[in-house]
Amino acid sequence: MIFYDYSKTMLKRKIDEQLKVWKANRGNSCLLVNGARQVGKTFSIRQFGRAYYKSFVEINFIESPVFQSLFDSALDSDSFVQQLKLRIPSFHLVEGSTLIFLDEIQQCPNARTALKFLSTDLRFDTIASGSLITLMSQDVPSLPVGYEKEIVMYPLSFEEYLWARGYDESIGTALKEAFVKPSILDSGLISLYTNYLNEYMMIGGMPAAVTASLEGNSWNDVKSIQENIIRLNFQDIEKYSKGFDREKIRLALDSIVSQTGDGKKSFSFAQIEKGQSRARDYRPAVEWLRKAHLVYSSASLSSFDIPLSMYAKQNENRFYLYDIGLFFSLVSGDSALLRNTILGRNWKGAAKGRFYEALAADLLHKNNHELYYYDIPQKLEIDFAIETDKAVVPLEVKSGNNKATSLIKLLSSNDSIPRGIKFTESSCGEADRILTLPLFMAAFL
Repeated sequence: MIFYDYSKTMLKRKIDEQLKVWKANRGNSCLLVNGARQVGKTFSIRQFGRAYYKSFVEINFIESPVFQSLFDSALDSDSFVQQLKLRIPSFHLVEGSTLIFLDEIQQCPNARTALKFLSTDLRFDTIASGSLITLMSQDVPSLPVGYEKEIVMYPLSFEEYLWARGYDESIGTALKEAFVKPSILDSGLISLYTNYLNEYMMIGGMPAAVTASLEGNSWNDVKSIQENIIRLNFQDIEKYSKGFDREKIRLALDSIVSQTGDGKKSFSFAQIEKGQSRARDYRPAVEWLRKAHLVYSSASLSSFDIPLSMYAKQNENRFYLYDIGLFFSLVSGDSALLRNTILGRNWKGAAKGRFYEALAADLLHKNNHELYYYDIPQKLEIDFAIETDKAVVPLEVKSGNNKATSLIKLLSSNDSIPRGIKFTESSCGEADRILTLPLFMAAFL
């Protein structure tokens, strides 16, 4: 098992505030933090426990499998506390200020069941964390329905990347003003944040990769970390894909990466193994990847009406890898020329459009938007559609400053859409119900 120590660089995460809100309003619930490996779950929970509780105990079921036997027999909260004292001499219960952290809980199904009785004991709080939790739920004897609140943690978003670079939380508030007054983004600001965005596209949001970059390590060091994380994901496929065809899962993941941004209407199962693959054979593999939080989807819409979820076409999706930096690492190979071209802002060609689509999806997904797209062959192609508190918003992503032809057609035929947004590399302005903004603003929509 490969672990990275990025404790030297304190990375502020959005989950930090979510943890505090849960603590203040937990009621009779444990917190379950789900997500892919190496996204920072353990580090954030550990820092939270040490900062906000007088007593903190951490049990990692991978590092210390001996603790799995603690849950082999029926327990109540009193006997659980007693068993902890017998196993951990330093543990002491401070009523109302104790946090018990059960890490890698997918390794101990009985511990997941135990969350039901742990949640009702108000003397201490309980947080569980792990990866592949959704996939391994079938092994849990009795799921604690109604006794756990789930949070899914992603790699660093672009806003969190800016925090890591030294900006404070006010940066989001300041940049959001551009949705109302785009003129606040002068050419200097656009250039500055586009440079940050290009860095983020190559580094991504995996904490170890971000930390290595900020500490001055070389691009090769960053890429080595990314490759190790990708290797770890493939190891998980080998280890945890019981009941599934492992080779199909690997092939499906490879195909998702190769098809991202290829201009096709939706993901083509036939392209996984040309001439051999059928959708019904590979859908379980893609669903495995989705449940493992290694990929996420954008669903095709039949109509621009609310709620968008009701107009999502079944089995028509585009898929994206869960972190843009890992996607960049897989697709770009060892091309120093590509990195230098991107950093020099001299990038052109069809590949740029593919990366920009994946980057836009990353910015929106990590900002907790459900993603949709709208495609009428030879007529309209809207890259993304999201549903906000106020409206359905169509979005087009342009790697250059091209005209948003499909967006213009959609708005002219549908008066119920207040406005659309065109994201480009550097343009800014508003005309004819189309707001044009630089792509980095998608992170703050």
